[in-house]
Amino acid sequence: MNQIILASHGGLAAGARDTLEMVLGNVSNVHVVSLARDDKEPITNDVEKLIAGFAPDDAVYVCTDMLGSSVNNSMVELMKKNGRITVISGMNMPLVLSLAISPEPVTGAALQSLIAEARSGMRNCALSEEQERALAAPAKKGKKAAATAGAGPANIVLVRLDYRLLHGQVVFSWVNSVGAQRIIVVDNAAATDEVKKGALRLAKPSGVRLNVFTVERALAKMDKLNTLGENVMFIFGNVHEMLEFCQSYKFPTINFGAAANHDGAHAVGGKDSSVFLDAAECADAQKLLDMGITIYEQQTPTQARTDITSF
Repeated sequence: MNQIILASHGGLAAGARDTLEMVLGNVSNVHVVSLARDDKEPITNDVEKLIAGFAPDDAVYVCTDMLGSSVNNSMVELMKKNGRITVISGMNMPLVLSLAISPEPVTGAALQSLIAEARSGMRNCALSEEQERALAAPAKKGKKAAATAGAGPANIVLVRLDYRLLHGQVVFSWVNSVGAQRIIVVDNAAATDEVKKGALRLAKPSGVRLNVFTVERALAKMDKLNTLGENVMFIFGNVHEMLEFCQSYKFPTINFGAAANHDGAHAVGGKDSSVFLDAAECADAQKLLDMGITIYEQQTPTQARTDITSF
């Protein structure tokens, strides 16, 4: 049997399953895992529990909301550790319908054909196929390559705290908003884990350079970085490593985007903040303020910015 796990932020996955039930009736082989704003447990725990209940010969497909999202990144990491599952990003109804009704596993060329067919279901219904092709052709030819950086100091366009590192808000919102040409992820755990680094490379925006460094290596690379003349975005996975870095190379301004909810933590920043810090993390953040660094909480470029003056 094919077991399909729909994994998303918020209620997208649950809504997709509800639609499947309206079309197919019983869909007991379709399961839902959702990531809420204030979840304390990683989504991988729920997926692993589901897989443990499947028959050993079941094929397992995890369909995620979009490439580069934190949900997709965590599922790719799980896939690399568990060869039993296949992760497909950017789920839509044609895709999940085809997987749900398939009587046997879909692999190799057949799976690629299914994905291509699902993509073809995305249409601008105000245009004919001929009009779509006419509009798409020049866009493809005129696609600009990423800007080539010149010599000179780095232009640090954003320094962000985000435990998810690369994900949808960064890839689709911040990179375009600040015009980043290079992303430097500073996270000791990710930099020493080939599985995590592989997932981050998969999530990287097209045309943007990516480095994943430990704090020590990132500091060692700053002199070279300041000869490349690029627009650079820094992303730190936790406050403590951010503080360690800033004690040697201080940034004037830091964006607190997201920090995971966990025991002893509380939300800091504006309304509906996704930054949860415990006492030790608040102490480290306060040290950043005491160094004269401006800290503000803001999830996406379109949301209100909340300046933080104490922790």
